Amino acid sequence: MNESFSLDTSALARQLSPTQVEQAMRLIERAQRIALLAHEHPDGDCLGAILGFAHILRQQGKICVPACADPAPHSFKFLPGVEDLQNSLGDEQFDLVIALDAGELSRYGALYERHKAFLDQATILNIDHHISSIGCGQVNIIEPGAASTTELIVLFQQQTGLPLTKDAAVCLLTGLITDTGSFQYPSTSPRTMMVGAVLLAAGASPEPIVKPIFRTHPLAQMRFTAAAINNIQTSADGRVIWSFATNETLAATGATDDMDTNASGMLRDIEGVEVAAFFKNYGDPTVTRVSLRSNEPYNVAAVCMRLGGGGHPRAAGATIALPIQEAIPLVIAEIEREMRETDQLPHKILNQ
Repeated sequence: MNESFSLDTSALARQLSPTQVEQAMRLIERAQRIALLAHEHPDGDCLGAILGFAHILRQQGKICVPACADPAPHSFKFLPGVEDLQNSLGDEQFDLVIALDAGELSRYGALYERHKAFLDQATILNIDHHISSIGCGQVNIIEPGAASTTELIVLFQQQTGLPLTKDAAVCLLTGLITDTGSFQYPSTSPRTMMVGAVLLAAGASPEPIVKPIFRTHPLAQMRFTAAAINNIQTSADGRVIWSFATNETLAATGATDDMDTNASGMLRDIEGVEVAAFFKNYGDPTVTRVSLRSNEPYNVAAVCMRLGGGGHPRAAGATIALPIQEAIPLVIAEIEREMRETDQLPHKILNQ
């Protein structure tokens, strides 16, 4: 970085509710042992948030345990501190739980199920940016306008003056990059770019993050992608597209179940597509997971909320208690319904 360049970040210290920040800091200051939770099937934002926040809080002398029901995908093995990720809360001796990137305890999957009695009565600070979040803490910092949960962590750090180390910055920049598609998605705002600048100034660099996530992939993952492309189906004159993967797909390609990252995004980027869906079932044949992506003005969060899930207007997901062959027509019908209803809305409403 050019040392003559001066970065004025004062505006970032006034972005969150002062009352909520003060309440959150009181919880943190009183705690010595802190568990940081990432939702099941972790992505770059929730992993970056729990690991980055853990690095920040350890500078305050806190004992931090990052935890997730599922292991970090291979493409995130570069994250500083990822080796500390636990799949259990052990003896549950925590003064505070910080739940990140999801606003409902059920989104923490098997981790919640194993520690339900503890988590249902624990002191929780919840930080999230999903529009569907209802909040699961005594203090809830939820801002759907943020591009990522890691953006909110940086705003919190700027507002409180907590230290920002290089390792923390690498983790937080990872969440920012992944949830904005390398700053390509509509959620990217001027504030998002300022947050990115703060992280670069703290020592993070985009190239070591972008390469393992977006550019370098195992051969098995490429075979998986080819299989997903081979399974493509469409409706609504190609405006709706979907594909699927099962245990048989993994066995045939040699892939692991974390190699389907951004499959729905890949489908959405096909010319003429407005809404894309990727269905997967790698375990219980009676349960199907779906990931949806869309272009404006179509709101896939609304679709997923009707199915018991949630997310963002342009990126959402749900877990459906049906076999994949029954889940697919149900979801596609909901997508087509949402598109029909949206197409009937006045133009001025769509653009508000």
